[in-house]
Amino acid sequence: SSMRSDSSSGSTDMLRILSLGAGVQSSAVLLMACRGYWPENLDACIFADTQWEPAEVYQWLDEVLEPEAEKAGIPIYRVTAGDIRADALVSQVRGTKEKGSRWASMPYYTKDRETNKPGMIRRQCTTEYKIEPVTRELRRLLGLKKGERAKPGIQVEQWFGISSDEVQRMRDSRFHYIRNHYPLISHDPPLDRMSCKHWMKKNGFPEAPRSACVACPYRSDQEWRRLKNGNREEWKQAVEFDEAVRVCGGMKGDIFVHPSRQPLSSVDLSTDYDRGQISLFGEDCAGMCGV
Repeated sequence: SSMRSDSSSGSTDMLRILSLGAGVQSSAVLLMACRGYWPENLDACIFADTQWEPAEVYQWLDEVLEPEAEKAGIPIYRVTAGDIRADALVSQVRGTKEKGSRWASMPYYTKDRETNKPGMIRRQCTTEYKIEPVTRELRRLLGLKKGERAKPGIQVEQWFGISSDEVQRMRDSRFHYIRNHYPLISHDPPLDRMSCKHWMKKNGFPEAPRSACVACPYRSDQEWRRLKNGNREEWKQAVEFDEAVRVCGGMKGDIFVHPSRQPLSSVDLSTDYDRGQISLFGEDCAGMCGV
């Protein structure tokens, strides 16, 4: 059912929807909304589930965000474009799923088998597993049918949990009926990631997890270490996934999830060479992953 009210009055009819990544910043935006911190009320959140988030992200959603949002009357809609891990593992031929549809590639690191030349595969996973499912749900909440054009004028204010230290990730919406809004950045003074953590702590919330697929190639070494030391089952999944995608049909190079282009199982994670890998998220990401 659509959330759109029947009144034809202008801005009061605006839907305010948060793209919820369930990491630190978007969680802070939601919890602040639950406490009436923002001048505008939030109507709903949309969480795009890749079905391979770390267990701590699902636990955080279930045990912290859902109960708070429910008390505040803010629904959280969970949507998914499928299981990113399963889709990746059945795509033995580059760019296709076994049923013949295209598979959205992750930003893997590659090494040419003959020349050892390093490369990287273009990232499509954010678009297909995060951005598109959220946009489909936004359209559903507006009451738009498939292929139906939205009427002129802004009808959705889409909130993103991008903080002031990630200002380069801000984007204008590609759709005429959606306006992007960055409450942490337009806040006076702008709030960074640490401010979000501080606010949550001060308000009695536990520490939020970082949201990223279990074997996301954009993890920093620090995060790989945390996974290895903190969740043996997920570390095992990441190592097995890394092995399984190594050779992909039609590719001249081998594929790795770690930037050293070595098998994840043998990477020395004890050295602290965290060269700000997380900033790679800034490439073309619309603030759906890792926030």
